Amino acid sequence: MKRIRRIFIMAATAVFLFTAMTGCQFEETEREKIRDLDYTVCDESKLPAELTELINEKKKEPFKLTYRTRDYLYIVVGYGAQDRTDLNVVMTELYLTENAIFVDTKLESVGSTTLEDNLLTYPWIAVKCELYDVQINFK
Repeated sequence: MKRIRRIFIMAATAVFLFTAMTGCQFEETEREKIRDLDYTVCDESKLPAELTELINEKKKEPFKLTYRTRDYLYIVVGYGAQDRTDLNVVMTELYLTENAIFVDTKLESVGSTTLEDNLLTYPWIAVKCELYDVQINFK
């Protein structure tokens, strides 16, 4: 009886492990650059209205988002509320790999620090590029 129970438990465990291993798929994102992407930095006036609304809803906290239209891909990165007025978001990398687009930005000071009481800024960058049907990875 113990032997049958042990065989049953081992068989059930083997079936479970086999099912779990074959049911899950791990896809590694290739990082080898195919090419840099051409893009246009867009201010609010050049963005779709729905995207502008999303940015305004999210801008108080750091955020990263993508937005697709029929023709373009928009990539937006925001750094949340800042108590300085001399900050600018810079796109440092935007490139295509075999199965993804990689995005990297940085927040940098563009001059002398200007601190003003009760004044907050919400630095963000939005870029428009050709539409691709791949995963977007933010660094």
